[in-house]
Amino acid sequence: GPATQASAKKSKRYGIEATLISYDKERQVVRAKVMSNKVRGFGGSNAGGRAPKDVQVRKEMDFAVKPDGSVLTRTVIKAVSGAGLDNSGTQEGFERAIGAVPRDKPVVFSIERNAAAKSDPSAPAFRLKTLIIRLSEEELLRRFEEMTEEVN
Repeated sequence: GPATQASAKKSKRYGIEATLISYDKERQVVRAKVMSNKVRGFGGSNAGGRAPKDVQVRKEMDFAVKPDGSVLTRTVIKAVSGAGLDNSGTQEGFERAIGAVPRDKPVVFSIERNAAAKSDPSAPAFRLKTLIIRLSEEELLRRFEEMTEEVN
């Protein structure tokens, strides 16, 4: 019935390249500058297809994030190879992982339409499902550990 169609439609993922600008903990939103509305090179296909027209290249956009919860529902931050950077599923873990994301070069955003935007005009149009950093797992873990030491 219509429910199955809606869920199939809801899970359509798009892959873009964007430079992370900031994370707003109060609103649970990341702001990023869109650099490409498709993902070039490796890992492109699993990020998703080319983004729709309302994702504008060279424009800043907000993306809804879900920092905590199960790996299926929360926003996952990971290296190209290997596991997620934050396996805690907590707000704190997410904040540390976001802190390890390079701000000087684009990363891969796997996004989907944000269902909340239908009823809330102030909600971002898209939700960030997965952020993929183009570093090896070793490089990324080193960055993450350096950050964790600064925090403690």
